[in-house]
Amino acid sequence: MAGDDNLQGKATDFVKKVLTVGMGTLFLTEESLRGMVSEFKLPKELLAGILESANKTRKEFLGNLSQDLMSRVSEKMDARALIDEILEKNEIEVNMKISFKPKKDGA
Repeated sequence: MAGDDNLQGKATDFVKKVLTVGMGTLFLTEESLRGMVSEFKLPKELLAGILESANKTRKEFLGNLSQDLMSRVSEKMDARALIDEILEKNEIEVNMKISFKPKKDGA
């Protein structure tokens, strides 16, 4: 029985680490992820594949998230009406200073 409990404890720890690494692919830096994955003592080729997959997954996730957010914002907001409202309720003031100075190269 003690051996079964020990095996179950190790399996639980392994599953926790795998889930942490899975979520880590989205939020951790590559160095942090490399440190976590190195605990598993995997071959270099497999480690490189995991890191490459993690970077690809992160890029896809963030790309899809940003596209989804932008589409939802654009559906809910009329940009032209917003600009019209801003221009109607506010004054625009522009200050500009332009100066010409002679070159110092003697030409």
